[in-house]
Amino acid sequence: MALALVNSFAPPVRHDHDGRSDTPVIDARNVAVNFKVEDGMVEAVKDVSFQLYRGETIAIVGESGSGKSVTARTVMGLLSKRAVVSEKSTVAYDGSNILKFSERERRKLRGDRISMIFQEPMSSLNPIYTIGSQIVEAIRVHRRISKRDAQKRALELLEHVQIPDPAARLMQYPHQLSGGQRQRVMIAMALANDPDVLIADEPTTALDVTVQAQILNLIRNLQKELGMAVILITHDLTVVRQFSDYVYVMQYGEVREHNTTEALFANPQDAYTKHLLASEPRGQANPLPEGSDVILDAKGVRVSFMMRHGTFLKPAMRELVAVDSLDLTLRRHETLGLVGESGSGKTTFGQAILRLNTPDSGEIRFDNQPIHGLSRAEMRPLRARMQVVFQDPFSSLNPRMTIGQIIEEGLVVNRLGATKGERQDRVREALIAAGMPGNILSRFPHEFSGGQRQRIAIARAIALEPEFILLDEPTSALDLSVQAQIIELLRKLQDERGLSYLFISHDLKVVRALCHRVIVMQHGKIVEEGPVNEVLSHPKTAYTERLVKAAFEVA
Repeated sequence: MALALVNSFAPPVRHDHDGRSDTPVIDARNVAVNFKVEDGMVEAVKDVSFQLYRGETIAIVGESGSGKSVTARTVMGLLSKRAVVSEKSTVAYDGSNILKFSERERRKLRGDRISMIFQEPMSSLNPIYTIGSQIVEAIRVHRRISKRDAQKRALELLEHVQIPDPAARLMQYPHQLSGGQRQRVMIAMALANDPDVLIADEPTTALDVTVQAQILNLIRNLQKELGMAVILITHDLTVVRQFSDYVYVMQYGEVREHNTTEALFANPQDAYTKHLLASEPRGQANPLPEGSDVILDAKGVRVSFMMRHGTFLKPAMRELVAVDSLDLTLRRHETLGLVGESGSGKTTFGQAILRLNTPDSGEIRFDNQPIHGLSRAEMRPLRARMQVVFQDPFSSLNPRMTIGQIIEEGLVVNRLGATKGERQDRVREALIAAGMPGNILSRFPHEFSGGQRQRIAIARAIALEPEFILLDEPTSALDLSVQAQIIELLRKLQDERGLSYLFISHDLKVVRALCHRVIVMQHGKIVEEGPVNEVLSHPKTAYTERLVKAAFEVA
């Protein structure tokens, strides 16, 4: 009986099955995948069934580790050698069980009838070949056509995915393209042979909101045009609501619930689905205390870099202005958001204010003390009072040091805590304040999840009892529910400790939930600033309007 209860919202066939006369292009039943590990087996996917019909989009949602990508890779036949697929599993494509196909038959199907785009295009494109030669190869593997015809087709595909200047792009290498352009190349390769099914695995994770909206709209338009079926794997619920027809919710390798998009959002049944839908960033910043004084004041901050251009024999240098004479004021207890597309100068500006890079000109005052002219050694006494939390906690935590050593290091450098015992107490306090247990001091960063690592990075920052923290995209790589926890934590710490935050992000939903004011940046300039609700509800410039639309409507 217990089993019936678990899966009562997830029967093997779809809820809209009876209303359909056509057969699914993919009908997966009882898919179960285990992985061999050192000490036995790990169940990654358990008894997953789903149906996909021609011309529609189904979304598979869930947090990291729920089994979404493993399910997709099973369909593609791209599992590692350690994976064991259950004998009972079937994935029927056009009526044939493709799990029984030989490797040769699978290869023929892959990239031809069923294609996939991955989360990180840079890891799927070969860095030593041009874009054109990689698309040509993708075409000629499955089609007997001349190289010339394949090149013609490659150009058509790049035009199709709306890459600017497609003929020039064919000759370029992956590293010469932006993230959004690389993702378009991946889509072009996936569409090279007009597949019946396109699997998009988190296709927009690392992209700006505006580029994200373009990529998703592109997939949707191509789908309508070519009549493809799409499996969209994502954890962004705004995207799901906007782009899918049917949703499967996964947790711990099982389908918890599935339904048409409309029905699922209107009336979620499973407790986990309800939790997921409630994790969207919401709420707003706590009101500022009356008369809070200015902690940080910057005027006319300018940062430029010299860039090489020209040829190898005739190199020339040109100045790139990343931050163009900007002003900023931040009060105690306040959170100021800094938003804009990639390359708008947000991070450079944030780092200049903290003196992590050297501005060309401008004045910066911290707690009424001028810091713009201070040397590295003169800045040191202030470092404990100004802290940074980066986007990727893994690269900012030393993998060879224990958690206790990582957090204690800052206390030693800044001479806080008279004895080792005293410092250890402060480390434990900071971990508990950041919502982590105090008994993990001897463990290493790799033993924790992304959200836990981010909490450790926050604990490291608050152990020094700072007054100001620069938060550079601290939630971008996290799942929705973890994101909601980190936002809650930052609010709580601000309240308890009177912290001021400069919050750099391109996720406007998080900015709305956390910030008091917001500054919008484009090409190194400030295009708009004001209270967060005002700027996001009534944007004054077309650029801000575009950002807001992309974040909240994805259309």
